[in-house]
Amino acid sequence: AEPAAPTVPSVAATALVVTAGAGADLEAGTAPVMSKRAMKRKARQEASKARKKQRKRERNGQGDFKMFAVDDPVDVKYTIHRSLRHAHPYRFDYTAVAKRRWFGRTILDVYCKEFLAYSKEYFKKAIETGRITVNGEPVDTSYVLKNGDSLKHSVHRHEPPVSAAPVSVSHEDDGVVVVSKPASLPMHPCGRYRHNSLLYILGKDRKQGLYMVHRLDRLTSGLVLLCKTPQKASELASQIRSNKVTKVYLARVLGRFPDGDENGVVVADAPIACQDKRIGRQVCGEAAVEIAKKFARSKEGETELKRAKWETILKESQTVFKRVHFDGYSSVVECTPKTGRTHQIRVHLQWLGFPIANDPCYGGRMFTSNALPSRGGLPADAKISCCDPKSSSVGNPSLHVSGFPECLSSIVTSSFDPLCSECREGSYWNHENRHCSHIWLHALRYSGDDWSYSVSPPEWAEEGFDSRLACSSELQHDPDSILKRRDT
Repeated sequence: AEPAAPTVPSVAATALVVTAGAGADLEAGTAPVMSKRAMKRKARQEASKARKKQRKRERNGQGDFKMFAVDDPVDVKYTIHRSLRHAHPYRFDYTAVAKRRWFGRTILDVYCKEFLAYSKEYFKKAIETGRITVNGEPVDTSYVLKNGDSLKHSVHRHEPPVSAAPVSVSHEDDGVVVVSKPASLPMHPCGRYRHNSLLYILGKDRKQGLYMVHRLDRLTSGLVLLCKTPQKASELASQIRSNKVTKVYLARVLGRFPDGDENGVVVADAPIACQDKRIGRQVCGEAAVEIAKKFARSKEGETELKRAKWETILKESQTVFKRVHFDGYSSVVECTPKTGRTHQIRVHLQWLGFPIANDPCYGGRMFTSNALPSRGGLPADAKISCCDPKSSSVGNPSLHVSGFPECLSSIVTSSFDPLCSECREGSYWNHENRHCSHIWLHALRYSGDDWSYSVSPPEWAEEGFDSRLACSSELQHDPDSILKRRDT
């Protein structure tokens, strides 16, 4: 049976409610007034979306759960070197169906303007050599796309290395597998990561696909709930969405965290909004309110229905914090999010004036010396060269490798692709450019009505851990200048 159409909210209900101390100066009168026609149109669209989602879930046998499972990860190959897990380069096909805005344009123009990861010279060579095909057939660079065209782009894919720390299983029964995810490891294939993701690594080790219940950020470590059946995953995911699950995290923040109330509790309830969708950066408090105000301003030609979406920009959120201990420089804090917004703990700690110490996205200033290399983990003098890149191919004797450890040199020579810029320039194997590999945020415990799972706390959360010693000796800033608590 199709779900009933959602109740149309009253005009007064469209006014945004902001908690005191987090932008209560937003006047209720600024909410846009919707006409009856716009309200009915909005209700019809929401009901139509709900019916489509329900039909899709029923077709996939997912019930009320968005499934993500890896069915056949056995062909994944890894090499462990210097505590890093290297996924071997591999072939991967990107597919797309021609969109309306592509009709009448050449295939070279579409790829150069729609897909910015590669240069025009690369796309030209890829089309000429048959790496890019239309309807399974090679085409010329002047081919004009039309309705119904199916495009395929075969690439030589490299993935950044991740931590080689083992994924430990803390609990397993007939339906649930509880693991402790190492930091730097994404939950599922996304961006440049595919084989170096938690689901693929577990699938390789266990020879079975698992179903996700929730997600952790790539930089966050700790407890992850996985299920063996979609039915069990749907059950647990429903409990998390309805706020029936208590989640406890540990974080190490700069400075001495406040004592809080008589129970030692500090509550952050500032609403959160997305500042930049391209990088997923969130803001809260007054900055989030300003984003909502800016979005709500009427523009010429803007429909009432579009302006009415402004109240969905601000997301109500609440996190409860309690200091565990202080080492004279940084504090370990127990974090209990009451809602599940993106980067909620990280952005709330920054809003309070006590950011996670090594979180570069949200105010952290300390960068640990064991940051992962962005493209490898090999000595800086490791080089790859080819006498004639245009004529080289996989296993060509003109390919020369120098400065590489023996365990990785075979990967370079056996998987070399002359059209791949990362293979040709050797940039994948250069560790000069480093990126953040982890932050001091750890999922410690998840508890439901009749179940509770936990994992071991990380080393950095122990009372004897010296946060100063764990950081780079190049740290020059004065931490006292950034530890002033923001007026709430």
